Amino acid sequence: MAMPRTALFLVLGLFLQACASSFEVPSQIDADQFRARATTKTTDNIRISAMIPGEEESKSIFGVDLWQHDIQPFWLEIENGTDRAFVLLPTGLDPEYFDPLEVAYLYEDDLTETAHTDLAEHIISVSFDSRRKILPGETVSGFLYVYQTHTSLMAEIDLLGRKWSRRISMLVPVESIDEPQERVRALRRLYATSEIVEIEDDSILRTTLEELPCCATDQDEVQFKHPLNLILIGEVEEIGPAFGRRLYRHNPVHASYVFGRMEDLSGRKISRWVEPQPHQVSLWLTPLRFHGKPIWIGQVTTRLGGRFGNPDNENFRIDPDVDDARNDLVQDLLYSQTISRLGFVKGAKCQEPAVAGQGAEELVCHTDGLRAVMHFGTDEVALSEIDIFDWESLIER
Repeated sequence: MAMPRTALFLVLGLFLQACASSFEVPSQIDADQFRARATTKTTDNIRISAMIPGEEESKSIFGVDLWQHDIQPFWLEIENGTDRAFVLLPTGLDPEYFDPLEVAYLYEDDLTETAHTDLAEHIISVSFDSRRKILPGETVSGFLYVYQTHTSLMAEIDLLGRKWSRRISMLVPVESIDEPQERVRALRRLYATSEIVEIEDDSILRTTLEELPCCATDQDEVQFKHPLNLILIGEVEEIGPAFGRRLYRHNPVHASYVFGRMEDLSGRKISRWVEPQPHQVSLWLTPLRFHGKPIWIGQVTTRLGGRFGNPDNENFRIDPDVDDARNDLVQDLLYSQTISRLGFVKGAKCQEPAVAGQGAEELVCHTDGLRAVMHFGTDEVALSEIDIFDWESLIER
């Protein structure tokens, strides 16, 4: 005899409830422990401390595994030593940040109703409340939830008050993954003081940038076919957050070489929700400095077909219209509001066929021969306030 539908649903409900887990609220977190290990920066009487726990510590703090859902808890403490009140804008830290109740919702089907309520209350209790003002003399701390990068986070802390704003950038490592932090330390030791070339004049800067290598090579110093079409001027702590605001994250790329070494930094856009433009960026630190700021040479390309190209094909072709990727990146980074000056210089080239007339391929890229030059800073810059290097004109080309 078939079981009545009502009884079947009752049995099924009891079965699912039995499968759901309980939740034990972790012991109270020790902010002093986080504070002692945090990266700290003080600007204009505002002290920012930040720390990213590793995977195992994160489990002990929250009682659930946030890493399995690509969520990275970010502990932040702000001490307001000014005479004004302000709020934190978490979107500056990560445009795709997660609300505390969003994080708790991920576990709704895994826990009993009571356990899920306990989890939600626990997550809220340890979270940074970005909805409230931070008053003069006040110190506020707690966790924010960002997209998991599995690497150091180029954090940008945006603060907003009445007719006032402040942006504070800092590099915060994941405690269990120190490799990116070590890479930055190694870059600071890359050139001896005697090798550094200081430049103060715009015209000398232009000439020097035009004389940099046109293209990257492979390990055997065989020239690649795609040009070095980017020049970035700024510290890692200035450039990194600007890319981060536009969803770029550290990501290994196919190895290429300039100055006899592989790229120093590389990345691409990574989004949890929408397939972003698949631009790949590689950067090399040069021995040049402009008004004391490091100069980087780089390359941005995209795969043929863009979002519709096959990302799983290791032999994918690069889109030959490399200027499109360069122009896309420039426009994208302008919206980070950290570029103070913009210009273009000559120097980018596509490699000629190795053996003309003997079955060699035609040029595999097309370019106007210009490199985009972007000067970064820490202060917020509106689009209308960006200064221009009066060099090559992109529009005329």
